[in-house]
Amino acid sequence: MKKVGKIMALIMVLVLVFCMGCGRSENADPAAAETGNVSDAAGPAGDTGEGKSQKQDKTEPTAAAQDTGTQADTNAGETADEGLTHIGGKEIIVYYPNWKLGEPNGNVEDIPWEYVTMVNHAFWEIVPLGEETETSFERRSEGKEARTEFGIVSSLPEADEEIFAKYREYHELYPDVKIMISIGGWSRCGFFSEMAYTEEGRNSFVRACVDLIKENEWIAGIDIDWEYPAGSNDGERWPEDETDQGCPIFGTAFEDRVNFPELLKVLKEGLDNEFGAGNKLLTACASSSTGWTLPNQNWEAAAEFLDYVNIMTYDMAGDWDGTPGHASSVSGTKNAMAYFMIKGVDKTKLNIGIPYYGTGFRLAEATKNPNGAQIVVPNGISKDFLTVSQVKAFEQEAVPVEETGWHKGYNEKAGGAYLWNDDENSEYYCWYISYECLDAIDGKFDLIDHYSLAGVLVWEITEDTPDHEFTKYLADMLK
Repeated sequence: MKKVGKIMALIMVLVLVFCMGCGRSENADPAAAETGNVSDAAGPAGDTGEGKSQKQDKTEPTAAAQDTGTQADTNAGETADEGLTHIGGKEIIVYYPNWKLGEPNGNVEDIPWEYVTMVNHAFWEIVPLGEETETSFERRSEGKEARTEFGIVSSLPEADEEIFAKYREYHELYPDVKIMISIGGWSRCGFFSEMAYTEEGRNSFVRACVDLIKENEWIAGIDIDWEYPAGSNDGERWPEDETDQGCPIFGTAFEDRVNFPELLKVLKEGLDNEFGAGNKLLTACASSSTGWTLPNQNWEAAAEFLDYVNIMTYDMAGDWDGTPGHASSVSGTKNAMAYFMIKGVDKTKLNIGIPYYGTGFRLAEATKNPNGAQIVVPNGISKDFLTVSQVKAFEQEAVPVEETGWHKGYNEKAGGAYLWNDDENSEYYCWYISYECLDAIDGKFDLIDHYSLAGVLVWEITEDTPDHEFTKYLADMLK
């Protein structure tokens, strides 16, 4: 019977993937459609992809990259200036990063409130209470028991003091837009596992979340960004640098797998008991890595207590592949959605991730066809300045492949856009950029329509153009 079950699950995946439509592009690369292009080297499901890192170090773009007036092929087109009275019952959830406060396009008033349904404020973090200050890694190595009292604090208290005052103001102006507090993020998950390890620890976390909302009644709920319970096939994640807490597993991976849905259960109960059933929301982010990260978590159990599961269908290709790939694509998104639906997760709770940034690779050598090319690792290219505006500026410079410079293509098979540069006199020589385009967004909306999914999740709102071209396009598609 186990073999029959496995065969039936495989058939379901194949049917889902076969039936879902692919995005189309007038600028499609015919060769890419025939060969499958670079995405095939990264695997059809993006199985090694991990979640978007919380980066605060930024690289300054050159003058060419700063051009925000250019209208290129990713232009969202003419969109009405007036806001939408509703957005078709679908969600447009956007992350707002507190470390962007004061930067261009980075203030609360810069959020296009009339075109979004939910703002995930990034990030707050978990801290142990009391005099013991060890990390969970240190405490575990010393053989100490898990602490049982935890609180939550802002990752940037001074910024959040100003931001929260603005949230209160904009909540009154746009009461239908829900403002969530996201706890965790790539670099702030160091105490999740230890906190969730005991009933006392979980209860203390619930009390901290309830107290925060009571102090700020405009908060619509809590978003859990534990990246990731039980780790990946490599196990737990150690800190990448001094600003990163890593993501330890305090007990065992199996205990993490059990404790994650148990944490969501008591948090949901705590919110309902204090504020009334369903009055405050509970959401969580999830990886899109169907073969590397997701199998280590129990999403079928966790989803029962969640209003939404926000699937980060980006960062699905990276340096770890050894060759350039599509960091976000229609095909990778199809597989991620199929994974959750086959697990029995309510499809109306699933939000598809849309990146407002380009993922850069550095090719080992110049080429007229990047299919299967080798890349330099590490590549030294910061994602944080490859915003929608800056990628559009590179697009505007694109020339036919027979010439030298920037070239662009769209992989019809995978549903992903890319740029690459073969001009040895350019500072971007041998760059390859995987990025989101309107064709790929259209392909993702086909999935939303076909399967009645909840909507979209955006990382992150400040990386849109100053006039919010992509966000307006999303709203126009959903109204």
